[in-house]
Amino acid sequence: MSTDDPDVVAAEVREVDRPSAEAEIEIEVHRLDDRYSATIEGREMAHLSFAEKEDGRVVVLSTVVEPEFRGRGIAADLIADVLDDLRDRGVRIAAVRCPVVAAFLEANPQYADLLDEG
Repeated sequence: MSTDDPDVVAAEVREVDRPSAEAEIEIEVHRLDDRYSATIEGREMAHLSFAEKEDGRVVVLSTVVEPEFRGRGIAADLIADVLDDLRDRGVRIAAVRCPVVAAFLEANPQYADLLDEG
């Protein structure tokens, strides 16, 4: 379903990212040049792309989870790990272009302090 209503998009994102009852997966998150990568046994299963601005702030561009790993909460785990890393490094977010991350931030106000949009 495609819509311009941000409330509908947020609801769809939360539904897709709801953890399943399946066994837990050990996720390793790696910070690369322009993205964070979540891997299992060396295979990338998800990534979050960003662009760093000249002032050191980042623009969050997209989040991708490989189809066979969707519905397990991997996107939410990856986003939380990324936001925690940004906070630990003192990096602020200039803009969020990814609707998945936008929905996560809306649902998790404890990360609002990272936003420095404008």
